[in-house]
Amino acid sequence: MPEYRQLSFELPGLVERLRSGVKSRGRRKAKPDHSETLLGLFEVIAPPDPVTRQQIAQDRGLRLDCELTAQCQELLNTINLGALAVGLKVYWNPRLITTAGLAHHGTVRIDLNPRLSRFAPEEPGRTLRHELAHLVAHHRAAGRSIQPHGSQWREACTALGIPGEQRCHNLPLARRAVKRKFAYQCRHCGIIVPRVRKLSRESACYPCCRAYNRGRYSRRFLLDSMPLEKAKKLAPEYSWA
Repeated sequence: MPEYRQLSFELPGLVERLRSGVKSRGRRKAKPDHSETLLGLFEVIAPPDPVTRQQIAQDRGLRLDCELTAQCQELLNTINLGALAVGLKVYWNPRLITTAGLAHHGTVRIDLNPRLSRFAPEEPGRTLRHELAHLVAHHRAAGRSIQPHGSQWREACTALGIPGEQRCHNLPLARRAVKRKFAYQCRHCGIIVPRVRKLSRESACYPCCRAYNRGRYSRRFLLDSMPLEKAKKLAPEYSWA
C-alpha cells in the first residue's frame, strides 16, 4: 500500500513575530519583517459586505411602502400575532400584471399590484388584508398543509375585518390567454378538467372528493385522459391549443 503523508504549509515563528512585533535575535543577521506587507494583502482581499434584503428588493424594482407595512403590523398586533409582524414588509411590485397581490410565506412579504390605485380607494386596503390573511393562516398552521383559500384562510379574513372575502378578484386587470393542451374527465361526475401541462401522477376530482369523501383522496373519482378534439366540443368555453 502506498504511504500518504500530510504536507505542512506552516511558517515556523512567523505568526508569533507578527503578533508580538519582536524581531528575532541572534548572531545571524535578522531577517526583514514582512508583517506590514502581509497585513496589507489581507486588507485588500477583505470579504464583501453581505447584500441586504432591501438592496435585493430595489434591484427587482420593488418599492417598499412603510405606511402599509405599519398598518399590517398594527393589524397583526390586534390579533396577538406580534411575532409575525416583526419581519413583515409590504412592497409595490410593478412586475405583477394579472395578479392583484401575492403573499410570500418564506420571507413574510406582501407584493401589491401598482395598478390597484386606479380602482376604488378601498381596493389596495382590501387586497392587502386578503394577502395578509394568507400569511396569518400559514403561520397558524405551523407547517401543516392547508388549502390556500380554505377554512383557515376564511377565519383569518374574519379576524382581519373582511368576512366573506372572495377567493379571486374581479378587477379589470389584463388577462393572459393560456392555451390548454391536455384534457381530463372525472369518471364519476363527468366534469372536464383542462390542463396546460400533463398530469405526472394519478389525480382525483376535487369537488367529488369533497362532496362524497370528506375532501380525502379516493380512486373512485380519478381523472381519465381524453382526446383534445373531444374536449374542445364538450367544453368550448376554454381556450384550447
